[in-house]
Amino acid sequence: MRSKIDLKYKIKERLELLTHEEYKLAIKILPTALKISSRTFFRYMYTRVNENYSMPVDDLARLARFFNCRIEDLLNYEPAPLSTKRLKIKDNSDLLQKFKLVM
Repeated sequence: MRSKIDLKYKIKERLELLTHEEYKLAIKILPTALKISSRTFFRYMYTRVNENYSMPVDDLARLARFFNCRIEDLLNYEPAPLSTKRLKIKDNSDLLQKFKLVM
């Protein structure tokens, strides 16, 4: 029995919702439309959550438009919150909460 591989992006999942013909066409045209190689596109598709590799936000935004979804809908993980430990901010707890920063 194979264990489930957690992919960082839901590109493959979104592509699998297309018809067979649409899927085949998308696999061919998306790399060209993104101005990347097919190899890079497949790397986007199969990057695992625990890998440091990340897709450029512009490509992620373009794919979200193609799939008619939000960028967040293509993420298969919750990005870590920003930390203010290195910042010297005093008495700005309202501001920190507004920007969803953590101490």
